[in-house]
Amino acid sequence: MLCINNLIPSHVINVVHVFSGSSLSPPVLTVFPPSSAELQSNKASLVCLSSQSVPFAEVSWYGDGCPVSSGISTSTAVQQPDHTFQISSYLSIKSSQWLMDKVFTCKVSLGSQSSEKNITMSDCNIK
Repeated sequence: MLCINNLIPSHVINVVHVFSGSSLSPPVLTVFPPSSAELQSNKASLVCLSSQSVPFAEVSWYGDGCPVSSGISTSTAVQQPDHTFQISSYLSIKSSQWLMDKVFTCKVSLGSQSSEKNITMSDCNIK
């Protein structure tokens, strides 16, 4: 692996350069709701799948517009055949939070650019 100044791998510099030049599209986000079976156990897991991303994008979660800091587990980026990356992030909440029809938001950011996707219970058929 070629590194610049022995600190940052050259492939990371290339991706940063391309992204800052706006030649990369924003990631495609898909948010999955909890299952009915999981809700019966007083738990709920939301899954955010970020596709066509870069490996060092930051994933964050919000509940009704407020940042969520606990119950989050985010995978390392996995390179896809098209040389983009896929990142999965999981948010664990109580089923009561889901049943209150709160708006949960998955946000994927790189610098000043970001993409976000909302999900609520009323958006889904799961109750």
